[in-house]
Order: sequence, then structure tokens, then C-alpha cells
Amino acid sequence: MNPPCELTVRALLPALRVLVAKELAENHSWTQTRIARKLGVTQAAVSGYLSQDVATVATPPFSFDELKSIAKGLTPEIATKRLTHVDLINNICQICLSLRRGGAICHVHKIKVPELEEERCTLCMQLHMSLADISDIRRIILEDLRAAVSLLESAPEFTELVPEVFTNIVMAIKEAKGIADVAGIPGRLVRIRGKVKALMDPEFGVSSHLAKILLAVMKANPNIRSAINLKYNDSVLKIIKKLSLKYAVLHRDPNYKGKEDQLIAFAEAAVRKGEGWLDIIIDEGGFGIEPNAYFLDESATKLADRVVRIARMVSVSLKEGKS
Repeated sequence: MNPPCELTVRALLPALRVLVAKELAENHSWTQTRIARKLGVTQAAVSGYLSQDVATVATPPFSFDELKSIAKGLTPEIATKRLTHVDLINNICQICLSLRRGGAICHVHKIKVPELEEERCTLCMQLHMSLADISDIRRIILEDLRAAVSLLESAPEFTELVPEVFTNIVMAIKEAKGIADVAGIPGRLVRIRGKVKALMDPEFGVSSHLAKILLAVMKANPNIRSAINLKYNDSVLKIIKKLSLKYAVLHRDPNYKGKEDQLIAFAEAAVRKGEGWLDIIIDEGGFGIEPNAYFLDESATKLADRVVRIARMVSVSLKEGKS
């Protein structure tokens, strides 16, 4: 018996624990005890992770860049307490399932067990949600997200707009009630070799933070069904104003305890005040919060087309400023 879970246990999880532990310690100043408690391991294990050479972390079927990108996508949400233990397990399982459905785990599993190729194995597709198992509405949304991601991946200028916490793009079904009704990119979009790249196909229920913001916006205007988070700075604001886009700015209240809750409440209220429509919600950020601009539109492809054009304008503006 050789289930694909073995590859996850032996290669994926150990590497992710090391990389996430290093990210939390080096970039978020977490103690070994705190890291151990969050990852569900001992402090001694964390000590071993932190002393390990990252160059030795990746083992087949995974590349170091792939694992590093996944870890960097998980860590900011862990560090800002957005992910509960349930959320963290869910995210890991979603990543694993995606890699089993035609991804790296699937590929190596078939090499390890040649009979699977001969028998045309599609077990993981059958066991878990696939496009054939979901409604036409959800399939259309996933296809729209794929097209949107393709637009973003084909534009090298778009990397100028990717924040340190990386970016995601989401789209919801009509009358969405919860995160399970919002599709996004597992692990977010990351920078690889001068371009952005989605390491996994879009799925429903994989986004938490961005999905919550979109759901809040949809309460004020259900026609706004897609959102993306981008870097926010003076260059971006300059282009926003040049295009006469409608936006609202959140000035953070340092006494507001719920950092995410403050943004979600502001997003819904801002859309209502904007007569039901806003193009962008800007979060100026604060202590421990990176400034982000949340762009909104009716569909993921329309949104991707708009932000690619904005990225190109920002890129031109930056080059002109240097000349």
C-alpha cells in the first residue's frame, strides 16, 4: 500500500515546518516556544528547524522555490493571528490536495507506483472536489479566476504591485454567505523569476482575509464580486487619481483592537457611503500592518485587466522618475 499521503508526511510537512519556523523567528521575532505552540511541535524540534540549512530542506518532488513561496504565503497570516489551528490545518490540507490533483505529489506518486499510470489513476480527483463535481456557477467562477491569473502572470510589470504579504485575487458566487462561497488562489500569487506565479489552481474556501473583505463589500453591493490586494504607495495613488477611480482611505485607529475587523467594517461602510460602488479601498496600514490597496470589480478577469494596466502605468511612471 503506497498512498500519496506518504509523500506529504515525508517531504512536504517537514520542509514547511522548517521554512515557516525560520520565517516566524527571523522576520516576525517569534520565540521558539511560541513557534512550537503554533506548529504543534516541541521547542527542541523548533531549535532544530532554526539551525537547519535551508538549502537541504527541499527534497523531491518539491523545489526549494516552490516550498519557500508556500511558506511565505502562510507565515504572514499565522504571524498576525488570522489563522486559527483549524485554519492552518485546512490550508495545509488544501495545499496537499492541490498538489495531489495533477501536481507535484501526483506526478512523483505515479513514478513511485508505475501501475497508477498504467491504470490511469484519477483517485484524488474522484475523492475530492473537482470541476466535474461542482455546479456550473462555481465552475464558471474558477474558469474566470484562471483567466485572470493568466493575465497577471503574463505581465512582468505586475510584480511592482505585489506587497510583502503577497497578493491574492478572489471571486464570489452570487448571494455568497461565507468563505466557502469565495474562490481564491491557495498560497496566494508569489514572485518567481521576475513574474508572479500561482503555484496552485483556484479553489473555493482557501482565502480568509481577502474573502472576508469581499463578503463585507457585497453586503453593500452584491454586484461587486471580485477583489485583489495590491501594494499601496504614492506611485499607486498617483495613478489612481490620474484614472479618476473612486476610492476610500482607512486611517487606522491605534486603539481599535481588531485590526482585521476594523478594515472589514470600514470596507462595508465605505461602499455604502460611495453610493454602492467603490473601485478601491485603501488601508494605510499601521504598526505591524503593511499598507494595501484592495481593488474591486464585477469579475476577476475585469479586475485583472484593470490592475495590469495600472501596473504598467506605475512602471512607466517609476522609470520616468529615475530618468
